[in-house]
Amino acid sequence: MYNISVIFTRHQEIGNCNSLELLKIVENISPEIIFEELQYSVFNEIYKEKSRTTLETNTIKEYLQSHSIKHIPVDTYNLSKSHEEECYNMLNKISSQASLESFQYRGKIDNLSYLESHYGFNFLNSDQNDKILEEIDLLKECILNSINDEKLFRIARFEKEIVNKRENRILDNIYNFSKEYVYKRALLFIGSAHRKTIIKKIETRRKQEKLMINWSLLL
Repeated sequence: MYNISVIFTRHQEIGNCNSLELLKIVENISPEIIFEELQYSVFNEIYKEKSRTTLETNTIKEYLQSHSIKHIPVDTYNLSKSHEEECYNMLNKISSQASLESFQYRGKIDNLSYLESHYGFNFLNSDQNDKILEEIDLLKECILNSINDEKLFRIARFEKEIVNKRENRILDNIYNFSKEYVYKRALLFIGSAHRKTIIKKIETRRKQEKLMINWSLLL
């Protein structure tokens, strides 16, 4: 039986959400394979060029000191630099408005960081995390409607499309790998913003795929 534990994370360390705490979780699971939410280019920058790092990759590097495992980038949908810049500029626009909704939006973001810092991976893997992210998304849509800028609407629509395609590609890559290689225990690291949607997609895949994978969540 193929067993994959899904750990929802954040990519930068903050408070109790850090690589050492994540390492404890990984050691408890003792995976043979770790699937990473990374593109091939970023994977090379981290592990070959050593020019950047993330919370998850710090954990993996530490785990590799005493364990011989495969770790594989699975977020392989190509993203353009312009898309990343557009999304960054859109969020800046949303958070800088002089409106009640923008004030509430900034407050929700600050509260999210506080909860991540204090409660770490227990929070990131909880329904409470999903609820706050949903509230942030609703405020984001409300602010975009008040700005009423077609360019921003286009960026927001495209952002959702890209996230959907990335999640599908991640699952495609995991299933394709699993059809080629035999293992008992694996782990998927993926950002907590994907939690609600990726869980739904996993349930759909359970019904569609011939290969049986036992997916499990941290909480």
